[in-house]
Amino acid sequence: MKNMKNTEIEKVDLKIVSVSVPRDQVEILLAFKNEFPSRNCDRKLADGVLQSPSANITSWTKDANSFDGVSFDEKTGAVTELNLRGACINGTIKANSNLFRFQHLRYLSLSMNHFDTSSFHAGFGRLTNLEYLDLSQNGFIGQVTSSISNLSRLNTLDLSYNKFTGPFPNIQNLTLLSYIDLSNNDFSGTVPSYLFTMPSLWYINLRQNHLTHPREDINSSETSKLQHLDMANNLLSCRILEPISKLAKLTELDLSFQNTPDTINFDSLPFKSLESLDLSGNVITRLNIGKAPSLRYNSFLSNAFHGSFPMIPPTMQTIYASNNHFTGDIPLSLCNASGLGRLDLSNNNFSGSIPRCLISKSLGTLKLHNNNLIGTLPYIEKSGLQILDVGHNQISGKLPRSLVNCTSLMFLNVENNRINDTFPFWLKALPDLQIIVLRSNRFHGLISSPRSHHPFPALRILDISHNNFYGSLPGNYFANWSSPLLKIPRADYPWLKYTGEQHSTYTPEYYPSIYMRNKGLNMELEKIPEAFTAIAISGNRLGGEIPESVGLLKSLIMLDLSNNSFTGHLPSSLANLKQLESLDLSQNQLSGEIPQELRVLTFLAYLNVSHNKLTGQIPQSTQIVGQPKASFEGNMGLCGLPLQESCFRDNVPTSTPQTPEKVLNWEAAAIGYGPGVLFGLAIGQALALYKPMLFYKLFRL
Repeated sequence: MKNMKNTEIEKVDLKIVSVSVPRDQVEILLAFKNEFPSRNCDRKLADGVLQSPSANITSWTKDANSFDGVSFDEKTGAVTELNLRGACINGTIKANSNLFRFQHLRYLSLSMNHFDTSSFHAGFGRLTNLEYLDLSQNGFIGQVTSSISNLSRLNTLDLSYNKFTGPFPNIQNLTLLSYIDLSNNDFSGTVPSYLFTMPSLWYINLRQNHLTHPREDINSSETSKLQHLDMANNLLSCRILEPISKLAKLTELDLSFQNTPDTINFDSLPFKSLESLDLSGNVITRLNIGKAPSLRYNSFLSNAFHGSFPMIPPTMQTIYASNNHFTGDIPLSLCNASGLGRLDLSNNNFSGSIPRCLISKSLGTLKLHNNNLIGTLPYIEKSGLQILDVGHNQISGKLPRSLVNCTSLMFLNVENNRINDTFPFWLKALPDLQIIVLRSNRFHGLISSPRSHHPFPALRILDISHNNFYGSLPGNYFANWSSPLLKIPRADYPWLKYTGEQHSTYTPEYYPSIYMRNKGLNMELEKIPEAFTAIAISGNRLGGEIPESVGLLKSLIMLDLSNNSFTGHLPSSLANLKQLESLDLSQNQLSGEIPQELRVLTFLAYLNVSHNKLTGQIPQSTQIVGQPKASFEGNMGLCGLPLQESCFRDNVPTSTPQTPEKVLNWEAAAIGYGPGVLFGLAIGQALALYKPMLFYKLFRL
């Protein structure tokens, strides 16, 4: 569920009003400032975006005519607003804090600071004029005291992302409250039944707590204004569905990840306005949503559904149903949802073929991976499809040439099927195609591209591993590739953005994913950074020399040419790939020495040249000698660390490293050929710095 705040409430401009400020208000402001001598401006990440400070309290002085982040009443000069969101304040708000002396305060935002170990003191209850209170994303602890009930004028309350404990706050008397967010805390006990009958409340977010079902009956009011209700990741029983289904204006409901073994049957629930439903991560065995009148969004992924897929209303726009046990054919009734934009049926037991009518003009995302689907991919008429993932099925035949009708396609994954075809050069006409995964099929033939000025202009990831491609690569082969691989990445590249985020229709929990082998490990990359570029052509029958033009791929971070029949020397131009983190050339017929120029690859975390015919001294750089011995075994002529075999001239390099700015003769060819065929798979330098953001899982191929 989206964290939707009323824009009129959330968007409060920072006011700096020049008025005659009473001396007592100045004294209180400076006294409050002096409570926090420590400053911490690490700018917390909120939704992957670095936040800039909104106010600088260090600028507050006794002689100032205005105060950053402070608004005053134009007549009395009293402080009415404190907007200190992300102001880098570090410390503890004490029970006698000067904050509680601002008796005329109507707006208070202290979110995204560092008030670690602070409590919700009784002093907050003295700010009886408050209409807006935001203490989110801090380190508040303990219980919310009963003094909160004094804030009778409050319409917005945000205590999210703290460490509050204890029972649900006593807000029954706050009859003007329209927005409440207590998500991501440690509240426990029961949800009060009065919450669903409060007269002004339209938004409730209780996600990620330890709350249980109300003890008393819920008398849901038909006149309730409640529209958005998020109670995911709690301990609620699905018995709560019946009373909240009577909320006439409820449009968005999230009950995902509960301890709910009950059976849900929508035939008996009178939802009137529901548009978005998320029941994912529960233990639900039966569901019928066919009579839900206006449902547009539904997520019931990661449940225990068995049997055939339920009937769905034709108004449905989004369906997430992955990680269940659905069987049988994909129902043709899904084609009746003419506005269906996203469909995820992956990780089930669907069989049969993919209905041709399923890929409509409105469908932007289709994920069917890891089922038992057979037959061929259907003919596709003009479509708005952006993501197509049918990997890990039993699909055969050829790729339909009608894929060129998907002019917005950016992600294509058909891995681990039985597709028997040549390399799809005809996809080069798609201007937005960024990622192609063909691994583990029966593709065959040559992969050297016919000369073209602008083939695959956006392609940055291609995995054609474990097929039957053969032949050699011409010397200018990599000069034809796309600009995302040929250009050096900008220093300010948004490393924390992921594929799919540029399309506003994507929700945070849904991104395309790929399986890959990187740095010697098999993993599932659940979210794909926009800076992720890579080449994987291992496990084929490619031969001849590795083209020297590989050094033109300046943004490449992972290159896997293993398990082929490449011969000749390792190209010294590999030293130009300054972003390279993973290089696998194992299981080939390469000979000669490892170029000493590779010592300049300071980001190289993984190198494997085992089982070739290499000779001479291993380049003695920290990145290379730190590799395991197994990375160099199977080469009878190699010597030097990390192998035990010493070289007679350990202190004399066998070749002279060239300068890091070596210019290839192929650069002129790159300009002449233009961006072209890309076979890239790479992970950028910054990905190593942001590994927690990669969302990867290990797996077995």
